[in-house]
Amino acid sequence: MSSLLPLISEILPMILPSTTEVTRADQLKPIPDNEGRSIRDSAIVGKCDKMCASVLRIPPNSWSPIHHNSEQDAIINVVSGTGTLVVKEGFGGELRHHELQPGDFAFVPAWTEHQARNDSDQDLVWVITQSGPRPVGAILTDWGGQEIKTIE
Repeated sequence: MSSLLPLISEILPMILPSTTEVTRADQLKPIPDNEGRSIRDSAIVGKCDKMCASVLRIPPNSWSPIHHNSEQDAIINVVSGTGTLVVKEGFGGELRHHELQPGDFAFVPAWTEHQARNDSDQDLVWVITQSGPRPVGAILTDWGGQEIKTIE
């Protein structure tokens, strides 16, 4: 019977009807970070077990906290504004700065410490898709620092 479970879980979505979920822009629910400099809006969360999406808004001359997404990989799509994705990479923990503009995509692997920076005079808006039913992770005190808040 246990050998049938993977097969059933693949076939079941094809048999059972499902509904399309739409979240309108005016339905987004803002969640400010711990310092009030960036705002994350849940867009599609808890609708399936494999992915979720949120909108990150960073006002001019602001930044997100340094954080990681725990076990979740993330794909960032820049909607508007220009900004910098700062990422701690490699065994030496080198900080790399990736300049992003509208239409750009970035992949951030699980457990990678990163920060979004907006040094411009316009809002920065990113759509973030993560590999889980809802965003998870942790906000850190600094690069390589202690966790000060868990994102659940």
